[in-house]
Amino acid sequence: MNVINYIAGISLLFLVSACGGKNTTSDLKGEIWQLVEMTAGMVPPSNQEAELSMSQTYVFTPEMTFTKQQTKDASTIEASGTYTTKETSEGIFYSLKYTEGLQIVGSCTGNDNEELLVRNDGKLQNSWMMCDGPLLVYEKQ
Repeated sequence: MNVINYIAGISLLFLVSACGGKNTTSDLKGEIWQLVEMTAGMVPPSNQEAELSMSQTYVFTPEMTFTKQQTKDASTIEASGTYTTKETSEGIFYSLKYTEGLQIVGSCTGNDNEELLVRNDGKLQNSWMMCDGPLLVYEKQ
């Protein structure tokens, strides 16, 4: 009987430590992506923050929610919603569903959905450029 109690105790400690190790500070904070490059039409890309006409960030949480913040001309707009991910040969796709802040959705369809791609080079880009919107590229902070 002592051996069974001993094995049960060790197993319980192992499970608690394994689950506890997943809650790191970075996991709780989520992923933060900062706009680093904008290309509109035939304009060459800009990769210096001072040249960007706006700043944008995405924060993706482990709970599958996101926040997008955009600052332009000293005015800040915040949007939020939920997301899903899908891995393909092109990279990881983020499908965003906005519940607030619809005025800053970057979408070809003009609705509350937005698609982003984590490219193979590790940068995040929007899909809005497929319908003549700007190409926006983000780097993970």
